[in-house]
This record gives sequence, C-alpha cells and structure tokens, in this order.
Amino acid sequence: MNKWSVMAIVLVGCLFSGCAVLELGPSLPDEAETYVIFQPSDADMILSCLAEQEDLTRNEMREKYAFLEEQVSGKDNKDDKILDLICLSLHRQASYQQFKDGMEYLAARIDMYPNQASSLQGILILAQRIDREKISRWTLANRHLDEKEGLEAENKELLERNQLLQANAVQDQARIAELQNQIEQLKDIENILKSRER
Repeated sequence: MNKWSVMAIVLVGCLFSGCAVLELGPSLPDEAETYVIFQPSDADMILSCLAEQEDLTRNEMREKYAFLEEQVSGKDNKDDKILDLICLSLHRQASYQQFKDGMEYLAARIDMYPNQASSLQGILILAQRIDREKISRWTLANRHLDEKEGLEAENKELLERNQLLQANAVQDQARIAELQNQIEQLKDIENILKSRER
C-alpha cells in the first residue's frame, strides 16, 4: 500500500470513531452559555465561618468575639458582623453566656429576615438541642456531685464510727484483761481461804 491509501484509511477510521469531525455546512451559532452564580445563604456563611475558625485558641476566640460584639452593639451596628458573631458563639471555646447570646442574635436574625428563616431555623434548632444537652449534662453532673458528696459524708461518718468502735474495743480489751486479772486474784484469794479452813 502506498502512503496515501494508508493516510485515507486512518482519516476514515478517525471520522467513524468520532476523533475527527467533518463539517459540511455552515456552523450554527454557539448557544448562550449559562452561568450559575452561587450566593451563600446566612446558614452557609455561619457554617463555613465555623469551619474556618475551628483552630482558634480560647484567647484568640475571646478577642475576636469581644471585637465583634463591640461592633455589633456599637453605634455602627454592622449587620454583616452579626453572622460572624453567631459563628463564634457556636465555637467550642465559647462560654455558655456567649453561646446563649449567639442564640438570641440568631433568633433576632430569623425575625429580621424571614426569607432566610428556614436555613437559619435549622441552625437555631441545633443550637437549642445542644443547649438542652448541656443543661442535661450539667444536671447529671450536679446530681453525681451531690451523690458523691453524700457518699463522702457517709463514708466520713462511718470512718469516725469505726475509729470510735476500735477505741472502744481497745478499752474493752483492757477492761477484760483487768477483769481476768481480778478473777485470777479472787481465785487465788479463794484458794488461800480454802487452804486456811482445812
């Protein structure tokens, strides 16, 4: 086979396999491209902020929280900072009061923007669930602490009673020894009296 026939066979093979396209007519105008623009919801922003701030130390978190709280409660009342404040209130290093304040900010945000209420409502429900679990855990811990203190007091009382009984047992042993000594002396006296009577 000559060079041109091999080339023709390769070209026909490419056309049939889809590697090459043979345009016979005028090309159609390109269709308009569709672009999807992602606009994160407030819930997305809170959750992504929480993921970004996960590695903050306790002091760093407190400093950021104080700074944001000052901005939110100040004269400027920067609405965009409320989401960051809510985010930090959900941080694992947040105090219980910061957590409760964040829940209040979240509830207020839901009231202010009802169009985003569904996604934020989910975060609020989760935060309320976490709050109930914290309270349950504290209640359980307090109950265990009360039980522990009660058992420690009972144990202390039993130890004191045991020491008293041991002290009494020592005294009783001394008395018994003294009484046995007196019995022996009485027996000796009795023996002496019997021997004189004979």
